[in-house]
Amino acid sequence: MDLLYADQGKIYCNDYMEIYIPMSYFERSSITFNEGASIRTIGLVYARAFPGGNPGPIQLFNLPVIVRFMVYESKQETIRIRNKSIEVMTLQYMKNAYVLHQSVTKGREVAGAFLDMILAGKIPPTVNYNQVIDLWWRNLEIAGVSYKVPSKIFEMIIASIYRNPHDLKKRYGQYYGSHPNSDGYDYVTGDVKSVVKQLSTFSGMAFEDINSMISNGINNAAQGKEEPESPLEKIIYY
Repeated sequence: MDLLYADQGKIYCNDYMEIYIPMSYFERSSITFNEGASIRTIGLVYARAFPGGNPGPIQLFNLPVIVRFMVYESKQETIRIRNKSIEVMTLQYMKNAYVLHQSVTKGREVAGAFLDMILAGKIPPTVNYNQVIDLWWRNLEIAGVSYKVPSKIFEMIIASIYRNPHDLKKRYGQYYGSHPNSDGYDYVTGDVKSVVKQLSTFSGMAFEDINSMISNGINNAAQGKEEPESPLEKIIYY
């Protein structure tokens, strides 16, 4: 990223710049934690330089591992990318300010934080659907961790989290493959619990969310909505 330069193990900014951390990241401490002088988070954030005082394009800071951004001045605001409004914490850096350390943390904590990010549906909504699996493999490569499972497992998890924006009971991959005009950004994501709730009442009850799922099941029955049979139901019936 041409916004930054390295010197003696530290990363500095070439011009005045801003880093935008989605506020949704702060909802899970395994993803983001405010440490006062710095913010510990996954490096999938947005950044923009202001060369000559003029705002440049907002770019994705594409580093899917745990980093610590130094904090000098900050504020909360809303930015707009690809016609999507995103609530963010904006970190402000003057020219040549120290932004973060050049080295990154490795290990299972890094891999676990990214997995939690996937399961929570917190990957930035401006990441193309086709790039999510590559980000995950890059995270594991940098972290030096192997889950010792085939890529198909990762792809199945991603396919389950990313939903059809017009019918949350259906996977986005199905919609994406059958709609030539779909650009890979028009998806909806949710955490595991909300996705399971949308799929079937039985699945939600098995996921220990019985109170809301009983209500959800009654509503679906009243509205005549058909619920797909869950894999767990098939196993029990068998």
